[in-house]
Amino acid sequence: MAAWLAAAATLVLPIARCVQAAGSGPSAGAVSARVTRPLRTRNVILVTVDGLRIQELFTGMDPIVAQKEKRSGIYDLERTRKRFWRDTPEERRAALLPYFWGTLAPQGIVLGDKWKGSSVHPKNPLLFSAPGYMEILTGQYQPDVVSNDVKRYPHSTVLEFVRRELGLGRRQVATIGSWEGFATLSSSEEGAFFTNAGYERIPADMATARMAWLGDLQFEIMALWEEGRSDAVTFNLAVEYLKTQRPRLLYIALGESDDWAHARRYDRLLDYINVFDAYLKTLWETVQSLDGYSGRTTLIVTTDHGRGITPADWVEHDEGIEGSADIWIAVIGPDTPDRGEVAPYPTVHQADVAATLLRFFGLNPGAFNAEAGPPIPAALQADSAP
Repeated sequence: MAAWLAAAATLVLPIARCVQAAGSGPSAGAVSARVTRPLRTRNVILVTVDGLRIQELFTGMDPIVAQKEKRSGIYDLERTRKRFWRDTPEERRAALLPYFWGTLAPQGIVLGDKWKGSSVHPKNPLLFSAPGYMEILTGQYQPDVVSNDVKRYPHSTVLEFVRRELGLGRRQVATIGSWEGFATLSSSEEGAFFTNAGYERIPADMATARMAWLGDLQFEIMALWEEGRSDAVTFNLAVEYLKTQRPRLLYIALGESDDWAHARRYDRLLDYINVFDAYLKTLWETVQSLDGYSGRTTLIVTTDHGRGITPADWVEHDEGIEGSADIWIAVIGPDTPDRGEVAPYPTVHQADVAATLLRFFGLNPGAFNAEAGPPIPAALQADSAP
């Protein structure tokens, strides 16, 4: 606990000094947007995967859900057990997410294993997608976000702030997402930076042949729900965008984990999580192959909400369902200690993602949003934090 408090002080005190320097009263908003000590990170990639429970991330195939075939929707239990069942939680999670646990986690930190004393929770009480994503992107619970209706809100996001403060071009910050809602949730103003969400093509003037092919293919793949396209299209568009446009800040928003859960197909959910692990492998290996990205990129991976924990309610999530507030965060990169799963650890909140992301760019979260959650101390090396 003492070590955590010391690390927290190294992050909080510089912000407090900036706020004090800004004065009080009407001039108090003039908080410096920059911190002075440089980090090795030049680029940040934020990945969200919708409604992926801590049960699957930390313990793999869940015996509580899987034991009830009718409640789980597993069509072939023998096949599913052969692929993903192992004797211990550590073995099961390694079978489900081999790259995440074998390669990524040892290069950074993972928070949220409540069974070991590490909890991550949203601040918003609603515990479904739009409120969760707005909390991630704005650093606080936004009470006016009360539905998943596709609409734009007046709350500035970290993506807009990074572009403005670093003077980046429109294509150097990007959101590429499966759900159409990301086109409006990720910015308070239309056209603030590049977005591609839902069934949308990459503009012809910037589309590679592969992007154009994926743009056609998305209309031929039958996704489970009409408001979101296949994550296979979204992910591959994002990787191609990374290679060709070289963004400084890229947000990749995936959703089929939530789709398969709502469809009560636990077998297909596990299959998808295994594919998601392969996505992370492709993404990180691509990052390491690119000049200016290898050794200079931080990856933040998290989810918008948890979901139920019983055979009856694991498919759903809301404020009345136990487990919906249990989420997780992983941070991997050159300025993050190689600690792997960090537990026990004081409770972290979804609202802390925004400030943590900004610190990797050397930006002061207080200048973005004075109400935002603090940076996560464990995510930054003590000798790198100003």
